[in-house]
Amino acid sequence: MKTFHLTLILLFCILSIMPTEAQKRSAKDTKVTIESQGWKLIGDLLVPRSSKPIPAVLMLNRAGGNRKAYEKLAKDLAQRGIASLRLDLRGHGESINLGKSIPSEEGALELIKDSNEDVNAAHQYLRALNGIRSDQIAIVGASYSGEKMMEAARKYGFAQAYVALSPGSFSDESMLSIDPTQIPWLYIAAKNERYLKEVTTAVSEMSQMVETLIIPGTAHATGILDTRRYCRVHCHLVGNKTGIKIK
Repeated sequence: MKTFHLTLILLFCILSIMPTEAQKRSAKDTKVTIESQGWKLIGDLLVPRSSKPIPAVLMLNRAGGNRKAYEKLAKDLAQRGIASLRLDLRGHGESINLGKSIPSEEGALELIKDSNEDVNAAHQYLRALNGIRSDQIAIVGASYSGEKMMEAARKYGFAQAYVALSPGSFSDESMLSIDPTQIPWLYIAAKNERYLKEVTTAVSEMSQMVETLIIPGTAHATGILDTRRYCRVHCHLVGNKTGIKIK
């Protein structure tokens, strides 16, 4: 039994990256600040050393959560030559200069309703960074940020791959906008999680592009990254393009 990050494997599939010894070099987090509508968004940028531009992944917090949930995933990606930006969206983690979002607090939804602007600001930040391939950026959204990343995509333009972890607020508009882009997508949810069954069914019915992965248990959003289980998912892209075998 081992800790297995489903999202990590997905990103290998989408970005078709095979790690080399040259890429497996140590990297340290750099704390960054990104401006968005008066908010000071705090994030951790991890860029492994490389002689050429590399892909990157933008990781967005869940409701009531923060960027720390992605620490191990970021390190795993860095060992394989993939950069990452772990971001606290407005009202979460350290990004609270204009207010703090507490799930049970009245007005919390109003505070974070324009978080799609934060997603766009971070996406553009990554695209402009030296050493990052602007044509190979993936975005991971968890819980409410799964919908926010799609709102940003429809308004400002899409990234090259998406992962949604338990996007309970995923709208019909978002689901219907996936297939026309022909962009790789993975939807991950726990089988016994409350409130996600209708969304899971709708995603499958509205999109042919989305790969749906349902795991055992009740883990929610970034909690899925802590799931301990054997990998029983067969993915020909992993086997054929990255050399990673899944049993």
